[in-house]
Amino acid sequence: AENRDTKENRDTRNNGERIGTRARENRDTRNTPHATHLSRITARTRWTTFGFEACSQNKPSISNLAAAFLRHAYGMTTPRHTLVDSAAPCFYHLVSRCVRRSWLCGTDRRSRRNYEHRRQWLVDRLHQLSCAYAIELHAYAVMSNHFHLVVYYDPRAGANWSDGELADRWIAASPPRTKDGQTDDCATALMRAEIMADQHKLERIRCQLGSLSMFMKHLKQPIARRANIEDGCTGHFFEQRFYSGALLNEDAVLAAMAYVDLNPIRAQIAESIKSSRYTSAAERIDQASVHPELLEAYLAPLASGLTESAGIVLPLSLSNYLSHLDQLKGSASGSSRRTVSDKIEKWRQRVAILAKKQRVFGTSELVREWLSARGLQMREVPFG
Repeated sequence: AENRDTKENRDTRNNGERIGTRARENRDTRNTPHATHLSRITARTRWTTFGFEACSQNKPSISNLAAAFLRHAYGMTTPRHTLVDSAAPCFYHLVSRCVRRSWLCGTDRRSRRNYEHRRQWLVDRLHQLSCAYAIELHAYAVMSNHFHLVVYYDPRAGANWSDGELADRWIAASPPRTKDGQTDDCATALMRAEIMADQHKLERIRCQLGSLSMFMKHLKQPIARRANIEDGCTGHFFEQRFYSGALLNEDAVLAAMAYVDLNPIRAQIAESIKSSRYTSAAERIDQASVHPELLEAYLAPLASGLTESAGIVLPLSLSNYLSHLDQLKGSASGSSRRTVSDKIEKWRQRVAILAKKQRVFGTSELVREWLSARGLQMREVPFG
């Protein structure tokens, strides 16, 4: 009898503890920020809490509201399909960093090992893929722990490529090689025949060659693999998610290109545009030294996978562009500001805005239209 009473008392005590625990959990849940946000969903005046402007006529849809709430409450990032238009061509500023911002492409400050040669890996791979994918490469800068790109992306270009062109582009992006690194002609012919015989594979290749995300993935994967083999380790080399900012007009594109080309000077690893290595400006200068007529020609893409470019025309000669960079160099390096023209001052202001890493850049009208089409709040600083 004593044992039975002891067991009953123990069961009663355990039940009481469970009930008390549930009550505390319910009370704590009601006081959490997430519960507070949930209570605001029904309040018509609280739409702005989730990234929407209060508007009685254009009430946000349930799906947009749910997505905005999740991003706000749990720190979720904006989906790539929202940031990159899958139907209309556009310029983009892209940035990808090494994991933990480690100096995996420069001189490691702790081990003093030099990894400068990895920058050339990235430049070579960048040119190789730019001729195969639906993009044009206009500017780049490879730094010690990250890289910048300015590309023109046309998601509709792949629809006009024939099956043979798709196979050739795919093989050009990732050609089969022998053990000594040379292109294997026999394996290439077999690979092309296999691709041409599989219609489903052709359509899959068409989607991948027309995807900006797949371009970035295939750009970084081989670099990470080679670096891990060199270091004798495994794991990520680059951060999984890259930054993308839409450039909606000519001023935004030119400002982004200047921002990218001035990165080595801003980081104080170069003193002039000519001494900047692994940048598009340095590559354009090298090309002009061989072909002087390029100095007076309009800025053209460094590499292109588009047969017929329909991008924004950049009516600025290379000589004028380099002159603008030279005048902007002082503000990029942090030195005293010189007296400059109003035009250069506008360039300087636009380049400064690029450092904010916004989702979109352009005039106020263009930015508002772009954000409105995606149900996003106006937080960006427009040009003018």
